[in-house]
Amino acid sequence: MFGIEVEYISSRVYAAEFRDSAEPEWPPNPARSFSALVAAYHDTNGSSQEREALLWLEKQPPPHIVASKAGKPNEVVTFVPTNYPTKAGNTHPESRTKQPRSFPAQSPESPIVHFLWPEAQPSTENAEALRQLTARVGALGRACSFVRMSVLDAPPHESKHPVYVPDDNGTTVLSVAGEGRLQELETTFSLGRRPQQGTQARYTRLDQNRTAEKPVQGHLSEMIILRRTSGIGFPVESTPLLTQRLRAAFLSQVGEQARNNPVLSGHDGDRPTAVPHVAFAALPHVGGSFGDGRIMGLAVILPTSIAKDDRRIALRACASIETINLGKSDKLGPLGEWQVKIANFDVAQRTLQPDTWMRPARRWNSVTPILLDRYPKKNLSVEELLVTACLRAGLPAPLSCKYGTHPNPDENLKGVPPVFVFASDRWASHATFEFQMPVKGPVLVGAGRFLGMGLMKPSFKREETAPE
Repeated sequence: MFGIEVEYISSRVYAAEFRDSAEPEWPPNPARSFSALVAAYHDTNGSSQEREALLWLEKQPPPHIVASKAGKPNEVVTFVPTNYPTKAGNTHPESRTKQPRSFPAQSPESPIVHFLWPEAQPSTENAEALRQLTARVGALGRACSFVRMSVLDAPPHESKHPVYVPDDNGTTVLSVAGEGRLQELETTFSLGRRPQQGTQARYTRLDQNRTAEKPVQGHLSEMIILRRTSGIGFPVESTPLLTQRLRAAFLSQVGEQARNNPVLSGHDGDRPTAVPHVAFAALPHVGGSFGDGRIMGLAVILPTSIAKDDRRIALRACASIETINLGKSDKLGPLGEWQVKIANFDVAQRTLQPDTWMRPARRWNSVTPILLDRYPKKNLSVEELLVTACLRAGLPAPLSCKYGTHPNPDENLKGVPPVFVFASDRWASHATFEFQMPVKGPVLVGAGRFLGMGLMKPSFKREETAPE
């Protein structure tokens, strides 16, 4: 076993999440600690043995991470000189105007984090070199995130804190070092460039404080996300238009024989099928500090019960979609077309990451309105119809349901417009569902769920950590 202990001396962490610079990072990315070791090596003219130790460390698999729950995030605002000279041409920082800049920060429950490689056995020379390097690391994240870093002499005592372990099916994505990272950091520094994020790995959080609960999966399970590379932008209320065009592009690729398959086409002859089938969704940028409702990509969503052969056909069809013809609008005329590509695993935008829509949660919020199967009556309330919509989507009945024409004001749903912005001849509502057990996405409910209406997003309270 080999391990590194990090203690945040001020119990305060100043580091931004690599996919969203407005959010604080937690747990710390293993790649960040490796970069700190490389900086210590170069800042102090490290020895050749220390370089050998870094080369050994980058070849190790992603470490286990023992870290407490994150604290409540907040922003630290400082005033810094602009990069523009004064009118008189003075470029000295003291002569320039200053503008506010915010830095994400948070105070975790415990300031101590452990990075553990259970199977690693460094040589005596490498262990000693890493011990000397860690002693020279002073910060992790921003320079104000003061840390004490040291090599562990023995496995840490049993901890009550969550443990993050590498898992190909995990929902937490972290940056790790990976072989070749040392040379990459040195090359980009010599060129005066910022390094790329590098290798990423999926993690699962094992919480030792509670019994693990297996999430419930509805009728839909797998998302193939297509990102827009060119074409005019659309707001979230254009969801039906875009999903219909995506469906047409998908069916044009599956072939005539597969098109008559109810699971792929959604139709059994001339009638809609009653079995779960492929769904289509538009993915808008909502929530966070900058949510604006802009559709950033589209998703083809496969049913949980899809057969292997049908799944293979669907995946091949998605990979073949390069252009989506948008047709024309009565008001705007011809809309042109979208050029699209399948979003890779390391796509930067959170909206285009499956985890944003699929991670297990007990509370879910609608992003597009839920279309009800029937109109409410005196003896049939909106809440009863929403519960029925959940059951028809293969989900359990929620413990509670808040609904209305506007998104829930208690949730971070910036960019989600009210119901009346969407054109529909059905009774529609926004809703927040609270389930007894974790529910794994994607979650779409209601009459229009196969064309992107009733799309929901997992939600967590600020003081919670997302369950795995």
